[in-house]
Amino acid sequence: MIQQHQTDTYIKICMKAWLLCESCVHAENTSAHARPDLVDECGQCAKTCFAVVSKLVSDTDDLGDLALNCILHCRQCADICYRYDENDILLCGEVCSTCAEMLKQLVPMSLN
Repeated sequence: MIQQHQTDTYIKICMKAWLLCESCVHAENTSAHARPDLVDECGQCAKTCFAVVSKLVSDTDDLGDLALNCILHCRQCADICYRYDENDILLCGEVCSTCAEMLKQLVPMSLN
């Protein structure tokens, strides 16, 4: 079982990634020249981060594949974000990269 202090840390980083990704998606969708790669990857990352948060809030004993999916989507999102030289998007990439690194602690060692 994950200790409450650790759970709070995972929730905070996933919430931060979720919020920044949602912000990027909104900004892109309201832009005259939306970039589909950002919309897709940030959208997927936001969904998986929110799923992890929801699961951590309700039951920390079994995350199943949620943590692994979140790591993968966060890494993909960060890779896309790092392609653009815009502060808000780069920040999203940094936070998603941090989220992926932190969540590795929740994945069984055989999968790391």
